[in-house]
Amino acid sequence: MTDNRNKRFQISTENSQELPNQFFKKSHELVFSQLGLSAREHDMMALFLSRLNREHWEDFLAKRDIHAPQYTFHSDVLKEWFGLSSKQLYPTLRPVAERLASRKVGLSNDDAQEFDFIPLFARVKYSKGALTIVPNSELIHAYVDYSAGHAQINHHAFRSLKSEHSKRLYTLLSRFKDSGTQLHPQRIESLHALYGLLDEKGNLLKKSYSQNKVFIDRCLKKPIEEMSQCADVSKELEFLIDEKSGNLGFAPVMQGRRIIAVEFLYRWKQPVNQAEKQARAALAQETVPENPMLQLVREAYNIVMMYPLEGRLNEKHLLALQSVELGIITLPEDIVFDEIFRQNLDKAWG
Repeated sequence: MTDNRNKRFQISTENSQELPNQFFKKSHELVFSQLGLSAREHDMMALFLSRLNREHWEDFLAKRDIHAPQYTFHSDVLKEWFGLSSKQLYPTLRPVAERLASRKVGLSNDDAQEFDFIPLFARVKYSKGALTIVPNSELIHAYVDYSAGHAQINHHAFRSLKSEHSKRLYTLLSRFKDSGTQLHPQRIESLHALYGLLDEKGNLLKKSYSQNKVFIDRCLKKPIEEMSQCADVSKELEFLIDEKSGNLGFAPVMQGRRIIAVEFLYRWKQPVNQAEKQARAALAQETVPENPMLQLVREAYNIVMMYPLEGRLNEKHLLALQSVELGIITLPEDIVFDEIFRQNLDKAWG
């Protein structure tokens, strides 16, 4: 329904039956974004995503409405989702909402003196026992475009995990449930970004994480141990032992004596059912207007591959290419950063 007072499309959730029974969806772009959240922030984000539907955005996408939809969750839903009493709602959710409202996905380019930081939400409000979230319309593609794939996340298992790193890893593995998908070995530097351990300049927030032993212990071993001991997770997900290292759930990829990447060793116990397969196929066919940043990537790719016929790259093109490298933008299949592209890149920029 539309609220005439603020002219936003309203999605109100008064009881938990209005939420999905088991799964919520998270787009490939969000799964691989650089975003560090606390455990409670993860749960609040999951609550929002569980109610998110592309149909809510149809008027906005068709330019019949300039306002993003507004999502409101009433006290009974909040108590059940977060496992809190009525008295605990305000003092517990206030600092979580405050932090989540300040979270940003973005890039900076100090050399070009440019930055592009995009807040997750336009507004997070709590009043009279109800939590209201207004998503940032600048991130509409990250929120509702599933054409590049998505994670189908069991919210019961997700909410039962206590550690933010466990929730992050569980989400990542949930992106690769299908037999036709595969999580390739991940470089340590890429995992630093995926776990939200970097600041806006790409530096580690905590120097201790530069030590592989510390990072692996806190972000891999302990989360895998927690998931293995969690009844809701272990029903569907099993971690395998690396015969060479003896590690549970992962195998280090070595370069000399240094760990440069990690291969996750796991299997989903239950095959994806037919209904979920059909839902995934339908979501893959949905499209939204192309992300302006992706349009810049296409322009940059054409300039590089046609160099010098199409001129040179500018700072905006470079920013777009950096967003690809950091995993914020997912490349379509018709664009490949191969050796020829990389050889021409320096020429087209220089």
